[in-house]
Amino acid sequence: MKNKTKFGLIIVTVILISGCAQKSAPKENEDYREEYEVKSITTIKEYGKSLDWSHTKNLIAFGKRGKDGYYDVCIMKPDGSDELCLTCDKEGCPQKHNGNPAWHPSGDYIVFTAEKKEMSDDPLVKEYAVPGTGFNCDLWLMTSDGENFYQLADPPMMRAVIHPQFSHDGKKLFWAERTKPGESFGGKWVLKIADFVIDSKGPRLDNIKVYEPGEWDCFYESHAFSTDDKKILFSGNLKSGQSSVGLDIYELNLETNQLKRLTETPNDWDEHAHYSPDGKKIAWMSSTGFDIEWGDISGHNWQKYLITELWIMDTDGSNMQRLTYFNEPGYPEYMGGARCVVSDSTWSPDGKKIAALVAYETRWGLRSKIVMIEFE
Repeated sequence: MKNKTKFGLIIVTVILISGCAQKSAPKENEDYREEYEVKSITTIKEYGKSLDWSHTKNLIAFGKRGKDGYYDVCIMKPDGSDELCLTCDKEGCPQKHNGNPAWHPSGDYIVFTAEKKEMSDDPLVKEYAVPGTGFNCDLWLMTSDGENFYQLADPPMMRAVIHPQFSHDGKKLFWAERTKPGESFGGKWVLKIADFVIDSKGPRLDNIKVYEPGEWDCFYESHAFSTDDKKILFSGNLKSGQSSVGLDIYELNLETNQLKRLTETPNDWDEHAHYSPDGKKIAWMSSTGFDIEWGDISGHNWQKYLITELWIMDTDGSNMQRLTYFNEPGYPEYMGGARCVVSDSTWSPDGKKIAALVAYETRWGLRSKIVMIEFE
């Protein structure tokens, strides 16, 4: 591969630095919202990481970095109020990086990634274990009150686990896992789906199946099950020779193994795809429209260049529409020239809102925030 990374793994919720190429500002009366007209974009948290909205309890789970430098899993109401940390100072939970939370559809459990407790506090080790990078992390489950914890998977050292997602019926768990060193973003990756079982012995995973679509040993990131649980969404650089910074969104039919490429932009970064509650739309983040001059992307250096916005499309890949303009002057959400990455997002139960994570740069350092995007 032309651009080779040592450990670099996908984590688009990191805060990015440096300036970026900008498109020209829109005309004053230009109708840029089209089918999904954005009514408002408001900040509900001045910090945060990957997030997920429980449609049963109407609560948002998200990651938050503590004073110790490690991430924890918190929950809050959709307006940002009543924040509660679920993994802080809990004896039954590893007390290093905890994140990538995803709700069980019942609202009774939250799955998350947790850094192995035996890892050192070395800054480099910390960096690569951050949720969304997941180096030397395991899969854990907790009750939604943060009182009971269960380890679901314990991969060997030097692996990585990212973005677990439950099926809508609650019977399956889907995640991406780094299985060995290699070319694409720090190694060879696979997608895994397991049966999620709760019995007298407690919660566990059974019958783990491995999926490796594509033409070479590529990177994958797990995103979502379709509303009928027959398909999965994921991103990756599946075409032979495709750049590490060129990711596309794919849909895999679990019954027929038919693979459908939804974005055909091999030089753009497409990631974090999620179906709308009615199953008719997909929201995702994309660098489409920005001419990024990539430099050295080894390690986590790719963070210095990436810029993205939130997009939406029909589930067949048609009717693509850009939703946000954080990087462009003339729009209400413009961030004043700071490099922005709209990364992970999650739909409201009624499909009328999307909570999204925005990473950006300030003169005082690196920041992120969670915003609520409301449609007309």
